[in-house]
Parts: sequence; structure tokens; C-alpha cells
Amino acid sequence: MGIFRARNIFIALSALGAIWLGWLVANEYALSYASQHYLANGVVRIELPGGRKFDIPERYMYWEGYVKHGRWPKPKEGRVKVESFNFDALLPDLRPYRAEDDEKWQELGYGDKLHVYVHRKDFDATSWRHAYESALDSVERGYAKRMADENGLIKFLNLSGKEGDLKPYDTVYFTAGFKIIIRCIYPGRITSPGCSLDYIDGDHHNYIGYAFSLKYMPNWMTIHSNLLLLIAQFERDGNSDSVK
Repeated sequence: MGIFRARNIFIALSALGAIWLGWLVANEYALSYASQHYLANGVVRIELPGGRKFDIPERYMYWEGYVKHGRWPKPKEGRVKVESFNFDALLPDLRPYRAEDDEKWQELGYGDKLHVYVHRKDFDATSWRHAYESALDSVERGYAKRMADENGLIKFLNLSGKEGDLKPYDTVYFTAGFKIIIRCIYPGRITSPGCSLDYIDGDHHNYIGYAFSLKYMPNWMTIHSNLLLLIAQFERDGNSDSVK
């Protein structure tokens, strides 16, 4: 009797295990199918303070969507009111995530990735002007050098280290109107040097910041212009959408 009972228990446990495994497979398939559906069709609908509305295809939400959740999640229902939003794209053409570019998205460091942050806040150029004045002061004290203008920008090279043994640390650029400041890690300091650009969009009371590989610095004006056009497209789509 003991042998038969043990065999029956084993059969029952095996059946339960098969059912559980089947459920896992079916659930994983359902999640994968849903993830691909939201990647293809999902739209993140948001509204900044002041009423500016944006519709952002989920394909642009690589970090906020896929990386944070481990899959492409279902966008929230309706239009969500936020103080800021992030999105990602690939350079040089600001294309969103596509399966054929998966290796580029998983590449360590900046690679061809562009990380963007948009914040609704009242700004003027005061802070960047102060940074410019601070750079001039560093030149006077010997901790920075005023370089020749480059790519339409005022350029400073910051130095670090002990007095008498100062070495290049990073490069800081300003536009003449002090609406843009760009900071770039000096080549050779780290494996994947990058640049961060901060822009004061006075017309819309926005602060826009984004980061990219140092190799794309010579193309900053094209990147900046195309990025503003892309954000404007998100806003046009938001304004034409009836979702509230």
C-alpha cells in the first residue's frame, strides 16, 4: 500500500508541477505579447503645469518604460499631469526604440543614445550668466583657460589638481545669449565621455536638459534644433488628441 500511495502522491505532484509550469509559460507569453503591443501602439499622454499637453509614443520611453519595468508597460489611462518628463532617442536622427537597434540601446556608456529631460519652470538666463562670470573668475585665478570660440559657442577649459600640476578636467560652453550651457568631460578622463546641455526655453517657460556622447558635440546645433522640433511634434499631437 505504501508504494502505491507514494506513486499516487508523485503523480499528483507531477501533475501540479506541469500545471504550474504551463501557467508560467502562458503568463510569460501573455506579458510578452502585451509588451510588444504597447511598444507598437502605446502613447504616453501627459500635461505640464500651465496646460501644455504632449503625446509621446512609448517607443521613446526606453528608460522610463522598458528599463524600469523590464518590459514595455501599459500607459496610464487618460492624460497624466506631471511637473516634468523624460524620454530617449538615438542619434543622429532622434529615432525611437526599434528591435533592429536593440544592441545600441543596451550598449554601455552613451554610445548613440540621447537622454532628455523636460521641466516646466519659470527660468531666465541669470543662472547661466552667473556660471559664465564664475568661469571668467576661474581664468583670473588660473584654474581655467578661455579658449577660442568653437561651433558658435564661447568656450572655457577647466583645470583640476594641485597648484603647479593642473590638468584638463572638462570643457564648458555658453551661447552668447546665455540660454544654453554645455559641459563636456575632457577626452581620456573616463571610458565614455559625454556632454550635458541645459537650455532655457524662455518662450515656453521650460528647462530642457539632455546628455549625449562627446563624439556628437560637433553636431550640437543640429541635434538641438531637431530635438526642439521633436518636442514640438509631441505637443502638436497632444493638442490634437481628445483624451483628457
